[in-house]
Amino acid sequence: MYLDKLFDKFVPVSCPPPGSVNVRIGNPVEGPGGRWIPCASAIAGGSYLSCVYEVGPGRRQVCSALPPTRCAEEALCQAVELAATAAA
Repeated sequence: MYLDKLFDKFVPVSCPPPGSVNVRIGNPVEGPGGRWIPCASAIAGGSYLSCVYEVGPGRRQVCSALPPTRCAEEALCQAVELAATAAA
């Protein structure tokens, strides 16, 4: 899919795991690559993943393949960087 091909050039991504819940949402990041929303998603075991989703019909959320963090704010900071990369 489009998002996977875009991110493969920069950082590996995957689909959010079943049961993950967005717990922190950052400000949208806009650029020539679109408008992206960074977020931190809680997963089982008290960890958090850095995720982004593109605004628009038919778009989906993807998560960084980086190891999960124990802090939602850290995951959100990583997600902001991921969103900036996607928007660039």
